[in-house]
Amino acid sequence: MDQKGFVRADVREKVTGQAHYADDLTFPGMLYARTVHCPHPRAEILKIDGSRALTVPGVAGVYTAADILGVNQGPQDKPMLAMNIVNSAGDGVAVVAAETQAAADQGAALVQVDYRPLPSVFDPAEALSEQPPVVLYQADGLADNVACQHQVTKGDVDQGFREADVILERTYRTQRVQHSALEADVAVVVPENGGITVYCPCKFPYHIKERVAAACGLLQSQVRIVQPAIGGSFGGKDIDIVVVAVRAATVALRTGRPCKMTWSREECLMEGSKRHPFQLTYRVGAMRDGRITAMKIEGIADAGAYRSRSLATIWRAAVEAAGPYEIPNVSTRIRAAFTNNVYSDAVRGFGSPQVDFASESLMDELAQELGMDPLTLRRKNIVHEGSIGATGQVLTHVSIDRCLDKLEEIFPLEEPKITAEGKLRARGIACLHRGESYGAAARDADVAGTDVRAFADGSVGIYTSISEVGQGTHTAMAKVCADVLGLPLTQVQVCPVDTAFVPDSGATAGSRGTISGGNAVRIAAENLRAILSSAVDEEKVIFQDGWLTRTDGTRLMTFSEAVKTCMSRGIRTDAAGQWVAPRTNWDFQRGQGKTYYAFSYGAAGAEVEIDPVTGKVEVLNLLCLHDIGRIVNYPEACGQIAGGVAMAMGYTLTEALESRDGVLKNRNFDTYLLPTALDFHRIQAVPLEEIAAENPLGVHGVGEASTALVAPAVANAIARAAGIRLRTLPFSLERVRSAMKKEET
Repeated sequence: MDQKGFVRADVREKVTGQAHYADDLTFPGMLYARTVHCPHPRAEILKIDGSRALTVPGVAGVYTAADILGVNQGPQDKPMLAMNIVNSAGDGVAVVAAETQAAADQGAALVQVDYRPLPSVFDPAEALSEQPPVVLYQADGLADNVACQHQVTKGDVDQGFREADVILERTYRTQRVQHSALEADVAVVVPENGGITVYCPCKFPYHIKERVAAACGLLQSQVRIVQPAIGGSFGGKDIDIVVVAVRAATVALRTGRPCKMTWSREECLMEGSKRHPFQLTYRVGAMRDGRITAMKIEGIADAGAYRSRSLATIWRAAVEAAGPYEIPNVSTRIRAAFTNNVYSDAVRGFGSPQVDFASESLMDELAQELGMDPLTLRRKNIVHEGSIGATGQVLTHVSIDRCLDKLEEIFPLEEPKITAEGKLRARGIACLHRGESYGAAARDADVAGTDVRAFADGSVGIYTSISEVGQGTHTAMAKVCADVLGLPLTQVQVCPVDTAFVPDSGATAGSRGTISGGNAVRIAAENLRAILSSAVDEEKVIFQDGWLTRTDGTRLMTFSEAVKTCMSRGIRTDAAGQWVAPRTNWDFQRGQGKTYYAFSYGAAGAEVEIDPVTGKVEVLNLLCLHDIGRIVNYPEACGQIAGGVAMAMGYTLTEALESRDGVLKNRNFDTYLLPTALDFHRIQAVPLEEIAAENPLGVHGVGEASTALVAPAVANAIARAAGIRLRTLPFSLERVRSAMKKEET
């Protein structure tokens, strides 16, 4: 037995193979790993005994937090393996490695862990109370369970309420949901060249590189991240991948053998990160003519056991909580609470879906109170060019009015009706603004680097670490490059993501892939074009249709000939490009500043049909339109909107992770109800080119905004159809039936 863990010497080698996804990879001598998970929401680890696991044929070792070679856990962050205290049910406490996955699974089931259960807290409101059952990180010097809090302050809300003719107060609640990517979290780690190579699907390769290096006690130069094809992300494939990769890397470094860890679906649900559940209380004051005078928002979010991305998620939610409206007096405070629930992290939308559901539901409730048409009320208050938003930011390139015009043209609000079958039918609307990219709360500037290289045969390779997670960014980047160099798209290839070769382009997050990555490619391609122009003795050269031509169209030489000419002269035919987003700023004390360098705008309409007997809600028609500035690839823009809508449908109608005392009840997709193709009728995805965005390409992101409008549009349609206001997601059959029964009485 090794002093650092439980290791057997009689290990055998395996045969290598080829793969497209990480889980298909095999290497000679590869081990397979399984995590031992804690069943308690909070407990002290008294003893871990892996001796019985070692009796299983093929088991090579059992590893614990003591085997982590570097930084196991940052302050209030998720540990790679729990050391002394477990703060969430499902957290890993040990890893079993074996010759086969079956042996690893069998061994993991035999690891004996002695725990002493500790006081826990599961309700975020209780966690934030003056006397919570426990302060989770008191040992770290924290006096309460506040994971983070952000506020936005504008004007004088008390004065605004005094001026109001009507005051409403409403509370809205959203649920915990899972990314539910088709591909589970997986990593294959190979020890080689004095370090390790990690094969894993991820959305931020250089972040994985940094975190894995720190946890393994390696220099970042000793860690290589190779990204195979990705089977979906939806905001995931980040912290969870770090955890999986570090566990596999620990085995690989301790044994000197490749190791694969693939989470089962049950593990993804049990331990993987989730969307933050929110409780949002809105108080709004308005004049009889519909002009809003004040809005006060108090929010509580469940961060779960670890801080993770809560800082950025809660900040975005606070910035966007008042909606795309010019309100003179605003006070917003949203706090995230540490609890002993599974931890919350980035999920597609990143705080926007929660607050947009609340603010846009509120707008319809206010319209009803004032006896106004919902669209008219929105037009009365929306921001315009030069408006001052809730954060004090002067807004430019505003197109929300045009989005509403288009919505009214395509999807007019009609009077509710009852079908011949007795079903209730009506339409509802919603609109939004969404900040682009990282925003002012981010630690670092939004920077993307990209390299472009031309080859002698006239083909071009793009080298970027922007991840292709299904959003079409690589196709957009290739098209941008092809347009600059005057080449057919077939001659431009985005090369595989491998940190040994590609520059740091930042995260595939904040809908920034095409914005930041695309603009970096444009700069790199322009730099390459300038290099290749030296192949001809002309003052001005045009690149078009694979040729270098004069301004009058006279062809000078082919693109490939220009590349060969430069090579023959000793001139490199590659170029770098870096795009830095305009800087933003934020005063955390005043709750004011330039939050995002740009905002995107959109609107949606939903037509629902409700069966009053069963409570089933059918969304018959769903229109989502978004102004995305310049459309680089129309089919993929439509696909991104439709994909966001599909994900949001589950969030709206069926998906919810339920727990009891911190332990999730949903163990697999048989009890976690994802929508299927049979749940969709008509989705109209409409990308608009209204106002070019504030970047050289003129593009807006769209991958996340489309997830935020479905829930409020459907909620407002249900209210108009059945006269019931649902303020808690999801709108399940049981919830709708219960609300309708209450309405009947």
